[in-house]
Amino acid sequence: MSQTNPAPTLQDLVDRAVILSTEHQAHFAELGGESAWDADLQAGTLTFHSEIPLVCGAHFLGTAAPGTQSWLWGWHNVNNFPEGVVAAAEHVHQRGVSGGIFELSTAEILLTDAVPYRLALAAKAVTGHFTHFAAPTGGGTCAWFLLTHPRFELPPASVPRVLRVIPEGIGSTTVADHRRAVRAYAVLRGLDIRWLDEQTAVVGASDGEVTVAFDGHGRLTNLSATLTAAPEPEPAPAPPPERPERRGWFGRKK
Repeated sequence: MSQTNPAPTLQDLVDRAVILSTEHQAHFAELGGESAWDADLQAGTLTFHSEIPLVCGAHFLGTAAPGTQSWLWGWHNVNNFPEGVVAAAEHVHQRGVSGGIFELSTAEILLTDAVPYRLALAAKAVTGHFTHFAAPTGGGTCAWFLLTHPRFELPPASVPRVLRVIPEGIGSTTVADHRRAVRAYAVLRGLDIRWLDEQTAVVGASDGEVTVAFDGHGRLTNLSATLTAAPEPEPAPAPPPERPERRGWFGRKK
């Protein structure tokens, strides 16, 4: 008799996305994601006026309005945005309906400080777009977007970056299963991961390895790193030995 895996919960999606999301947000900031910006939602873009301007694809998720203490999903689309701008939110909605995830399938839900970020993480896990931006619209309200751009492709994962994003991601919200979050990060990032035992994982990076330790309850307790020694540069070839000029008895003098 075959067994089927249960549909993921909101918490499962958060755990899956949280570390890779943290790395993408760091990369976005380095590209100028904290620069002045403007939106053209009819064109489906958000532009960040960094040193090299970023014209990003804008995928509207929803709005967080403290005044009404509510999160309103973009797939409800009360603003009549173009279909392409709300397609990602609609995809999240469909996953919520099929998986029975209340927070993804209900148009308006009660707002808490953690809700927008956790819903954005779930949307990232569903859509595969891992960069977000919360755009202030006035009165404390923020419109949340997923962003796409070719420059959002991450560079090879380095040991310092992995050491940074694992604890930052796990510390950014409630993560139910730290081991699952680290495993998901490695898989989504395309990094080798091997388990020495139930409480120790080794994650490969471009310049070494990061050892991740957990306690008996699966909570992150320690990170350590081993750097791969850079190869010694090959010595330059020795110049050929100088040969004395040969001059015959009747050679022409220079």
